[in-house]
Amino acid sequence: MISTLQKLTGISSDIGRTSSSSINFNANLPVSIEVLKHIDGTRYRLKVGRKELTTKSSKTLSEGQKYWANFAEGKGGILTISNLYRQPQLFEDEAYFLPIALELLFDSNNFSYSDFRTFLLKQLSNEQLTKELFKTYAYMLLALSKATIHLPIVHQGKKVMVQFQKSADASLLFYIASEHLGPLWGMISQTELQIAVMYEKSLYYLQKESPKLGMITHLTLQKELKPLFDLSDMVLDVKG
Repeated sequence: MISTLQKLTGISSDIGRTSSSSINFNANLPVSIEVLKHIDGTRYRLKVGRKELTTKSSKTLSEGQKYWANFAEGKGGILTISNLYRQPQLFEDEAYFLPIALELLFDSNNFSYSDFRTFLLKQLSNEQLTKELFKTYAYMLLALSKATIHLPIVHQGKKVMVQFQKSADASLLFYIASEHLGPLWGMISQTELQIAVMYEKSLYYLQKESPKLGMITHLTLQKELKPLFDLSDMVLDVKG
């Protein structure tokens, strides 16, 4: 089942290999935006990839926060954004993501919570660890104390945050946040895979790519998908 999760992670993060400085405003998938400044009223200065632009949003946005959204360019070149959803705080800062492939973190055939905890403690004991990586591994250890595996990685130059929990019936409950699909939530059993997404464009893309997963896949739309673990769950102060 973890191998299936690895395949799904690959599908989620292999999108958008073209330069992020070139933005397609009638994008086939959601885009990741950062709010640089609230100018006035409904006008905002946004960063999309490496490009900055000014546009309007009927939804109140917060400076410094990041969102997923649909972008479109209408008549007269007017840009519109819709279906904005704030990204989890743990997904916002690339400095706290590990530049390592998911499959290198553990053996999917022999995974255990205890072995993963030992791995994290070993990393945290490294005196050469940077402040950012110490914070990342501390977050991962705190998530583990809540029976959640939290894996923030950079794959093909793109951020992807994978979280999962093992259930009593041996199935896997998971949450994946990716730059170009938005949030995914689901359940993997021995025989099938259930995935909920927030964006119709993501749903259509995954329907097309689902044969790569090698098992029966059910896809649905859902209004809101929350991570299994985020900063709001934290009781450990690692600001330092």
